[in-house]
Amino acid sequence: MKTSFLSFGFMLWLLACNTGSGTNADAPTRDTKDMAIPSYEESQSSGGSGTPEAEVDLIGKKIIRNGSMTINVNDALKIKAEVDALLTKHKAYVGNEQLDNTDYMASYHIQIRLPAENLDALVADLETLDGQVTYKSINATDVTEEYIDLETRLTNKRSYLEQYRSLLKTAKTVEDILKVREQIRVLEEEIESVEGRLKYLSNQVALSTLDLTLTQTKDYVYRPDRKINFFERLKESISGGWYGFVSFSLYMLQLWPFWILLFVIIWLIRRYNRYLKSKKAPPSTPV
Repeated sequence: MKTSFLSFGFMLWLLACNTGSGTNADAPTRDTKDMAIPSYEESQSSGGSGTPEAEVDLIGKKIIRNGSMTINVNDALKIKAEVDALLTKHKAYVGNEQLDNTDYMASYHIQIRLPAENLDALVADLETLDGQVTYKSINATDVTEEYIDLETRLTNKRSYLEQYRSLLKTAKTVEDILKVREQIRVLEEEIESVEGRLKYLSNQVALSTLDLTLTQTKDYVYRPDRKINFFERLKESISGGWYGFVSFSLYMLQLWPFWILLFVIIWLIRRYNRYLKSKKAPPSTPV
């Protein structure tokens, strides 16, 4: 009987705690004090998990480094081949690539993904290419604090999930089983969300992105249009005239309601004029 009472009291406490933040919101009762899960702050004060600085030293800094470069070159196709060789050298790959080639300019827009530790070396090699660097920007974002927070929340949520699964085995009524299962479902969804965010941050830290643009300014060359002979121009003129006539006929056909209205108005005007003439005509005199 005492064991059932302790289990029921522990279940009520778990249902009242704030599972979203992974810490205890209310103080545990005497019956459930020994079973209470300490919060992150409590574990820090008791020396169970160490200080945040120690955790930073343990996992290392989490830095997301990305960059952007623009190089003005004399031969974009040739330099593009050299860039491809550099990508192989630094274990990089192309995420997106776009070529814009006009009479005035040719430009390659390349999105490069590579290991973060190779970013500086690749940038240094790109600066040695036959061209002029007109723009360069390297930025770094420290996500260590967010990474540690997510790791802590994930650990706490997994601990709560195990507690709920153990509690599910001791639940007696259908209502208690449904409540515990609902909490388990919510925790599993939150754990998947945190794991996804951690995976995304790890990928961004491990791989850097470099947006590279190669530009080549061209001398404008006038290209006259191809001259066509008389018969081709005559054929185009006849064809254009016929299509113009067909288009005009179809357009006039679309106005058929207005044509009917115009005929009715003209008929009424002519009838009215005849009526006026008949009234003004002098009466005929007998002979």
